[in-house]
Amino acid sequence: MRKRINRRKNRYGASSVFLGIVLSSVILIECTFLTFVWELDYSIKVNNAVDAQIESIMCEYNRQLFDVYGIYAFTMNVVDDDVYSKALLACGYTEGPELNLGGYKKIDRKALRDAINMYYSYRASGIAIVQIADVFSAVIEEFLNTGVLKSIKEYTSSPAAGYVTDIIQGSEKISEWLEKAGKALKIDDLESGLKLFDQLKNKLNLKDNDLEDLSFGIGIKDMKPAIKLIEVLSELHESLGKSDFKIVTHVLEANYCSYNFDCYLKPDIDATINGTAFSSIHEKNKDDAEFILTGLTGNKSIAAVNFLLMQVLTGSNFLKDYLDKEFRAKVDVVSKILSAIIAAVSEGTVEIDYRIITVALIVLLATFKAGKDIIALRKGERVTLVKVKDKDLITAGYRDFLFLFMQAVPDETMEKRALTILTRDFGDLYTGITGTADTGLKKISVSRSYALYG
Repeated sequence: MRKRINRRKNRYGASSVFLGIVLSSVILIECTFLTFVWELDYSIKVNNAVDAQIESIMCEYNRQLFDVYGIYAFTMNVVDDDVYSKALLACGYTEGPELNLGGYKKIDRKALRDAINMYYSYRASGIAIVQIADVFSAVIEEFLNTGVLKSIKEYTSSPAAGYVTDIIQGSEKISEWLEKAGKALKIDDLESGLKLFDQLKNKLNLKDNDLEDLSFGIGIKDMKPAIKLIEVLSELHESLGKSDFKIVTHVLEANYCSYNFDCYLKPDIDATINGTAFSSIHEKNKDDAEFILTGLTGNKSIAAVNFLLMQVLTGSNFLKDYLDKEFRAKVDVVSKILSAIIAAVSEGTVEIDYRIITVALIVLLATFKAGKDIIALRKGERVTLVKVKDKDLITAGYRDFLFLFMQAVPDETMEKRALTILTRDFGDLYTGITGTADTGLKKISVSRSYALYG
């Protein structure tokens, strides 16, 4: 009987031990699970706090930068951890793991390109001015087809250039020369021709056209700038021919850089595309658009743009006058007089076709007209490119010409120079950031960048 009782007690003891072991294991598992849940909850809260901090930084993008240039970007002066601490405190944690901010993603050329494309997707682009490039291309081609270069080279290589210079500038021997030439001239209306000659002299008088400050140095005898003009026009025509305006990105970037950055124009007649005054972005008037176009700064950039303007406007003005048969006929009369004077004074040793003198004179007139056009452009006025029956068919302003010239600048160059200006005005710009925090059991990492940039 006693043995049976002992066996029963042993059996009950073994069950108790077994149940104790199982129960302790269950308790251990439950505690581990509870700890895991607590750690998971803590990690989630830390992760949310880090995420909230990153989002708050991203939300502090520069509002003016976006309004004017369509760029989402923040600067280092808005980076802190206040939101992170407050988010943890709201969850009942007075302290948390240290937040580390890094992985800053600086704005690059691709980001700028994406921003420009998006910028024009919700703004009227206003780039119908592309047709001006086509007009210029046609004008330049027609200009080159006139054979002007050959005529100018013949003119400059002839002693006749010196005589024409003396006559135009008012030599003391003019009366004597006219007397000699008068006997040899076969022009019916010499008096009328001389009146035209006087009018031409007045137009070619530098003191009357207020162009001294442009400092282009073109003279009656020295036609090297005119030859340079033709070479530049030829290069420009070739560039325009290669530019594929179907490549939307290039046209948009050229438009963006030409119309949305400060330029030589005075602040009171100029603003960004959305009407923001440049004075609210930087204190002094800047030559930013000219810098993007030429890579030069200060007066050098202005001079470079003026040179391009002078070449193109001279070509345009020359073509208008040269193709005007009535006007050219009047210049021909003057040229015949000059040719006869030269032949008489040189006693037949110097002869030059009057048509060559006509080309030279029209080029000079076109140059001075171009100078006046540049002065008008500087004042914010528009100049006529195409006129039909005394009506201005196509006109262009200073920025329109910048847009035309910008077509020859590679995308990469425009983007690099534009970023240089934006960094100068707004500081280092960032489009992405990473926040990390180590809870001890898990390392939290949250990275964010603006969806605009992919």
